Amino acid sequence: MTKIKVKNFGPIKTGFEEDNGFIDIRKATIFIGNQGTGKSSIAKLISTLIWLEKALYRGEVTEKYATSYSRFTNTYCNYQNLKNYFLPETEIEYEGKVYNIRYKENKLSIDTVDNTKNYVVPKIMYVPAERNFLSAVTQPEKLKGLPQSLYTFLEELERSQQELSSSLRLPIGDVEFEFDKRNRISNIVGNGYKLRLSEASSGFQSLVPLFLVSRNLALSINKEKDSSRNEMSSEEQKRLKAEIEKILSNQNLSDELKQTALGILSSKYRNGCFINIVEEIEQNLFPESQRDLLYKLLEFVNLTVDNKLILTTHSPYIINYLTLAIKGSAILQKISSLSNTDELDHQLDSIVPKLACISASDVIIYELTKEGEIKRLPDYNGLPSDENYLNVSLDETNQSFYDLLEIEESL
Repeated sequence: MTKIKVKNFGPIKTGFEEDNGFIDIRKATIFIGNQGTGKSSIAKLISTLIWLEKALYRGEVTEKYATSYSRFTNTYCNYQNLKNYFLPETEIEYEGKVYNIRYKENKLSIDTVDNTKNYVVPKIMYVPAERNFLSAVTQPEKLKGLPQSLYTFLEELERSQQELSSSLRLPIGDVEFEFDKRNRISNIVGNGYKLRLSEASSGFQSLVPLFLVSRNLALSINKEKDSSRNEMSSEEQKRLKAEIEKILSNQNLSDELKQTALGILSSKYRNGCFINIVEEIEQNLFPESQRDLLYKLLEFVNLTVDNKLILTTHSPYIINYLTLAIKGSAILQKISSLSNTDELDHQLDSIVPKLACISASDVIIYELTKEGEIKRLPDYNGLPSDENYLNVSLDETNQSFYDLLEIEESL
């Protein structure tokens, strides 16, 4: 299992104090906490380190290159605007499938792990909180000064729109998404109306880019192996073509060795899983819409064994709906051992879609505190505890209302 340790990084101070400081990155990993506690920071750091491991595995960068001239902080982490989060005391350790990466005392070190047989090349997508901006303006690609990660997300959004063969039903409301390829216009189509996405509600402007990109990447990874080539960037395609030509023109290799080398090269460039990292999944959404979007993202992550979903959230509803998906998985396992289960399947599916059910062992929730700590949210029989930061905030509101009633009664 992939793990990461973080200390003295931006608002994160002591970090996680169990398991030697390492937090797990599971099939579904959720970070909750107040503003400014480091949820997005650690999600961005995870994204960067997973990408770096992939780049090292593919040979896009060498260990010497990656560890020289402070490239880790000034280039790789700066892509996610993390450069100024580093302190002299910052400690970061990443345990991956093929590389262990460590940052300490302002130096990066990389160790190879002999586990290449179990490594699955990931397609990594970081979905930034600023995604609704892409829906609200026309021709955002012409704007300067946007975060680099937003430009990358925009490229995938444009690809997802272009690859739509027809209108697409959205997971919230009785609404469809249409993309006019000739005029490059995104439309929301409901019962008796049609609006440009730029004219639609903020909830649709936030949901549509996230849903389109997540769906397109998840489905492309789940198709035949060769389809993953469609997800390569133009730079990756040029690099792959150059490496293929290098192998084919090597007169010192027999035809058999050339075929072997091409097979190894192909596996390095074939994405075998999808890692979806989403900031503020609940952004501008009504609770029921949060539920429906979450269940779709869980459905996508369940398409392939090695897929992962990493979320940051302020919403107590997300944790509660995730609890239902975990409980649904436990019930689904019991139903599978019975006969004549159609009615039970229907009842379960009406509460939690079966395709969105997820095992408790595949889920982990971390809470980041104002004091710079990372705490694992306890669970009871595999279900997330109600005693978390988000539910406590709701309880405080209820207590405050009770206190107001007491004041009123005393008047």
